[in-house]
Amino acid sequence: MVSSVKIEWFVFSEEEKNLLRESWKMINTEKKAIGCGIYEMIFMQCPEIRRLFPKLILKGGKIDKKATEFSFQALRFVQVIETAIFSLDGLHSVDNILDNLGRRHGKLELNNKFRAYYWSTFLESSICIIRKELTQLRNYNDEKVDQLVMLYRELLRGIVSKIKAGYNADITHRLNQMTIEDASNGDSNARRYSVQTSATAATLDATI
Repeated sequence: MVSSVKIEWFVFSEEEKNLLRESWKMINTEKKAIGCGIYEMIFMQCPEIRRLFPKLILKGGKIDKKATEFSFQALRFVQVIETAIFSLDGLHSVDNILDNLGRRHGKLELNNKFRAYYWSTFLESSICIIRKELTQLRNYNDEKVDQLVMLYRELLRGIVSKIKAGYNADITHRLNQMTIEDASNGDSNARRYSVQTSATAATLDATI
């Protein structure tokens, strides 16, 4: 399994760092709207993700946008992006934060509630909403927006890759623990769990 510390961040030039900081300063007043927009798009692209947030869903499957937890979840993800923006001169300083965030999602995979392709959905939804916010700024023409979107994509790809690495590591650890426990109990499922570990790792590493 790939460790998050082995995944290298994209190397931004000083000019690119300044562009990211400048643009984020202009749109960060809309953090709640950005976060809610990202989650709304995620739910629209993958309706099954809603089962991860049962407290946010009203009768009929509609999202309760007024729910405190919805705003909390939305802001938390945007704050992760903001932390990376503030750490552009030393992105490895956020590795542990992202790794731990990924590990907290690992148990959802084993509970059959999470799918590896959700990470790609998070990435693309984030890019889409950030582009939407950037296009509303009078300071940037279409060419500049395209340039910024490319930079945000590289940053977000790094963020998601680091989170995914922690997620993968947690799954591997949990499956290995199950294998060890079953083997010590003489369970015939031990080999099955071992094979599942390898298959899961291969599947997850193939995404994004």
